[in-house]
Amino acid sequence: MDEATLRLYTEGNQARISGDYDAALPLLQQALECCPDSAQCWWALAHVLLNVGEFEVAIEHFEQSIRLEPGNARHIVDLAKSLEMLGEFDRARPLLEQAIEIAPGTREAEEARKSLSYYR
Repeated sequence: MDEATLRLYTEGNQARISGDYDAALPLLQQALECCPDSAQCWWALAHVLLNVGEFEVAIEHFEQSIRLEPGNARHIVDLAKSLEMLGEFDRARPLLEQAIEIAPGTREAEEARKSLSYYR
């Protein structure tokens, strides 16, 4: 990621964290256009889309972040939690199990275990 794209991403991600989705959305979209192979850009933009009610597009963005970084448990858990929020438990369960398998002993695995405990 070049310096200008990193600046866009950083500003957009800070706006996302602050809850300023109107500011975050165009910044992260621009960063993604410049760096379409960045799992972080897809993931951050997915969170913004989720928070502005673009649920299906957000899911697609989370899925792309995972295609780019299949071993990223944070991205997997966030996709699973988004699916749970939409009532898609059958799609979420294998993702939660996958997060536990690839990153046991992490905060993400603990979150996945907690979510799975509600399924039983």
